[in-house]
Amino acid sequence: MKHVMVDAPAPPGPTAKPRSGTPLDPAARLLLDRLAFPRKTAIVDVGANPINPAPYTPLLRAGGCAVTGFEPQEEAFAALQKVKGPDETYFPHAVADGRTHDLHIFRFDGMTSLFPPYLPTYAAIDRPRWCRVDRIVPLPTVALDDLPDLGPCDLLKIDIQGGEKLVFDHARRTLAEAVAVIVELRYLQLYEGEPMLGGVDGALREQGFTLHKFLFNKSIAMPHSQAARLNRRRTGDQLVDGDAVYLRQPGHVGDWSDGQLMHVALLAAAVFDSHSLALWALDELVRRSACAHDLPARYVDLLPERLLSDEELARRQAAAAAAAATAAPAKTRTATRKTARKAG
Repeated sequence: MKHVMVDAPAPPGPTAKPRSGTPLDPAARLLLDRLAFPRKTAIVDVGANPINPAPYTPLLRAGGCAVTGFEPQEEAFAALQKVKGPDETYFPHAVADGRTHDLHIFRFDGMTSLFPPYLPTYAAIDRPRWCRVDRIVPLPTVALDDLPDLGPCDLLKIDIQGGEKLVFDHARRTLAEAVAVIVELRYLQLYEGEPMLGGVDGALREQGFTLHKFLFNKSIAMPHSQAARLNRRRTGDQLVDGDAVYLRQPGHVGDWSDGQLMHVALLAAAVFDSHSLALWALDELVRRSACAHDLPARYVDLLPERLLSDEELARRQAAAAAAAATAAPAKTRTATRKTARKAG
């Protein structure tokens, strides 16, 4: 789990950056090439602001998924339109429950929310600049379940500063076949009335999901009299929020389709960095005769050494040594023949 110390939200002003970054890992590429997907993995991104790179970007660049994104902020939506590829569709809609809400536009772009700031927290952590609201405007919203042309959703990624539960409560049809959700969880209350960790967790569990892993957590240092003597980034004790992955309940895998298992294997390999989950799904596909029996082993063959057991590392080293020993006599014979030809 990545733990990040923050002093302030990211600065405003999304820019149109080309889709670049880390290429798709070889193990994920293997699954993309070898699994008989019923269709491309479908990702719905609510709050698709490109201010931060999406975790699915390598998979998207490899042509392994189709993204439908929603971003109501004009600058962010324009930035997405400039860089989108053939598998990306974006809409300038705010997603919630289909009603009109008050949008609190904060001085810091990354804090803008349907909820007003919870002032006692900002006073306690001595971050008065974080809670400055410039203006409040009415914001019409759409509910995912009210969008007839939305299409399938295998992964829902959502980051909308406290409004996540509103989306989940009006996305039951959309999430009915989804295998995973990436959601921001709040540990320290920043907004009045936001559902916090407990509310979001309860809403997702009610729809058949369970917490799988944390992708990262952000924390801050609490203000105190000795602050000048300490490194703030190394004494960030107070959790604020973080991104987590929720997975469709694995205990009910018998109810999963082959396609769902394929999608979760690919997402685990390419987006979540959850290799045991990918292998769990592959083993179930093998049991169903829905993929090659050697695919799990071939997947592990492509994983980096840092993930391997000592026994597997020793086996690989022995195999490499044996291959080198076999190759050496062949090289010697080739060199001897070349020498003989020159002498002749």
